[in-house]
Amino acid sequence: MSLSSFASSAGRGLLLLRRQQNIAANILASSSSTRLRLLHRGSSYRALATDTGGIDTTTTAKRGHVHKDHHQKNGPRGVPPISICMQDMDDRTLVNFASIENHTAREEVLRRHIMDVDLVPYTDACATFATIEAINKQGHYLVALPYKIGIFSATFVGVTAIPMVFHLPTIEWFNVWAVTTDVPELRDLETPLEVSIWSWNWMEPPLGLASFVLLCMQYVRGQMLNLGMKPYTGWIKAHRGQKLANAFPQYDKKILIAYSETANFM
Repeated sequence: MSLSSFASSAGRGLLLLRRQQNIAANILASSSSTRLRLLHRGSSYRALATDTGGIDTTTTAKRGHVHKDHHQKNGPRGVPPISICMQDMDDRTLVNFASIENHTAREEVLRRHIMDVDLVPYTDACATFATIEAINKQGHYLVALPYKIGIFSATFVGVTAIPMVFHLPTIEWFNVWAVTTDVPELRDLETPLEVSIWSWNWMEPPLGLASFVLLCMQYVRGQMLNLGMKPYTGWIKAHRGQKLANAFPQYDKKILIAYSETANFM
């Protein structure tokens, strides 16, 4: 790539980034009478101005929970003590955290959305959120089972491969049980490295094949992501999010799916 084409590509990229930042800033700075909803597309949030009557982007106190900036005294720095609690953040800051896939922020976004839709205080919204959370976790045992099997299998194979290559008694037992090859003379089996020369004759094919299969699977997964296709985890999370949205049609579908997307399986 020439220097001029690289500079041109970089310039177009910066221009597109600035344009998106300006759009987001204009939406987030809209009047407090406009409801901000979070639309999920891919893995990002986008604020969308929709029907009137909703979210105050300057304070969270009106939702029924305490905004500490209004009640705490100034600290040694001359300002109120800093708070990293999502419940104390205004909507604009919360949207920024949710846009970088912060699950705690997306939980709080959902709680505030419940307040806006149901017209209930924060404590009641938390109770409804607990119900949504419980339904989102239904069936997690079966969903997480392939992951647990993979973790156990990989750990078992990785640990047992060491004695199968370097430990003479284990190698002799496996040779009698599965290989039945000739045993070298004792003077050729005096050190673990000499033992590994013998065992590598039959350990190399399965270990090499396993490594090649994993490499191919990793390549396939990368190409699936390049095409916009969802591997197993992405497909499961998308299905779970759609199921959650169908269970609570009164709430914004995009917010529910985005919340479900970042929730773990444990």
